[in-house]
Amino acid sequence: MSGTSDISEPKTAGGAWLVVAASAIGALIAAFNVIAVGNGIAFTFGAWLVFASSLLVMCAALIVALHLALSGGARGTLAVLILLGILGTATAAYFLTAWILIIAMGVALVGWLIHVAADPSPLD
Repeated sequence: MSGTSDISEPKTAGGAWLVVAASAIGALIAAFNVIAVGNGIAFTFGAWLVFASSLLVMCAALIVALHLALSGGARGTLAVLILLGILGTATAAYFLTAWILIIAMGVALVGWLIHVAADPSPLD
C-alpha cells in the first residue's frame, strides 16, 4: 500500500467562477444604471453598452467555467476576449462614473488572473 489516496480533488475553475459572479453583479449594477432616472446616465448608449458587455463577459466566463468542449486555442482566445471585455467594460464605466461597476470589473479581473494562473485545464 502506498499510503496515498486514489481519490482526487474535484476540478474546479474557481477563477472563472469568480469572473462569472463579478460580471453578473456588474450586469445587475449596469441594469440599475440603465433605468435609474436621475443618475445622469439612464437610458444612454453608454449605460446600455456596459450592461451588454457585462452580460457578454459573464456568458464567455460561464463557457470557460463549465469546461465546455473547446480546443486549447479556443480556450486561449476566449480568455483573451474575456480580458478585453473586462477592461473595456471598466473603461466605459469609468467614463460613465459608475464606480461600483468599476469595482465589480476589478473583482472580475482578479478572477481572470486566478483563472489564468491557477485554474486547472479540463484535460488535467
